Amino acid sequence: MAKVITVFGATGNQGKAVAMALKHDGNFAVRAVTRDVYHPKIIELKSNGVDVFQCDLDDVESIRGPLNGAYGCFVVTYTDFADPNAMEREIQVGKNIADACVAAQIQHVVYSTQLHTARISGITARHMVAKAEIEDYLKEKNLTLTCLLVPCYYEHFLDFFKPQKVDTNTFEIVLPMGNTSLDLLHVGDMGHVVCAVLKDKNRYLSKTISMSGCKLTIKEIAAFLSRGLAPLRFGYKQVTLNQYGQLGSPWSKDFANMFDFILRVDQKYNVIATREIHPTLKSFNEWVCQNEAEIRTALCS
Repeated sequence: MAKVITVFGATGNQGKAVAMALKHDGNFAVRAVTRDVYHPKIIELKSNGVDVFQCDLDDVESIRGPLNGAYGCFVVTYTDFADPNAMEREIQVGKNIADACVAAQIQHVVYSTQLHTARISGITARHMVAKAEIEDYLKEKNLTLTCLLVPCYYEHFLDFFKPQKVDTNTFEIVLPMGNTSLDLLHVGDMGHVVCAVLKDKNRYLSKTISMSGCKLTIKEIAAFLSRGLAPLRFGYKQVTLNQYGQLGSPWSKDFANMFDFILRVDQKYNVIATREIHPTLKSFNEWVCQNEAEIRTALCS
């Protein structure tokens, strides 16, 4: 009988990728958890045979519903950057999920985590601190746990890091990274890694997998985009951390702090270890070439 896996965060990039990978693998029955059963990503998951469960993440008993009878779950929590209390709210949601997992006697939790920027360096990137605090709580509850340390995705260049349009065919990537390499991952590959982890619990039990698909400077990223999306041209507009933090998006300050942390602290992301788990790991260049039409549409809209 197929093991039942409950996927939290199914309307996000990570959650959807994990749900799709598990379903396509054929060895799992997949449940997607959502507040909004009419969300486009949920409708797509349902059309692919994923069972959809509506629940209130502020209510532990509501969370029990999609966990009852499940073998394992994938957990990624959402940061509402526009909320002044985003970090506290995210931590509470994570604790609620953990408490529900304990009550439902979940046998394997795979958790998408981050480093605790405040504890390590005194820099507060709310989305990272919240996920690290939730990891602490999952461990306090003695849940059977595997953590995935997740870098930025290639897909972030279609939203958070979307290049700014200068003229018809010219774009600038505005980031404060200088010549320092940035670890990146195709979010679809994360689904395959989670699938492998859930298939081999004993190997990955109580471990943290530091994931990466490649390490690239922003200039290298711009070059790959220019080559794959010609005649569009991409350059790098370097800004200071302070300038980036003042760009005016709800996430600007937190991401400026994240980049400050990346620049100050040696990163643990590991391409070789990730490729050992998922040998067909996709490079950034492959992602650009294989998704050319979608990327053009997103950038030019």
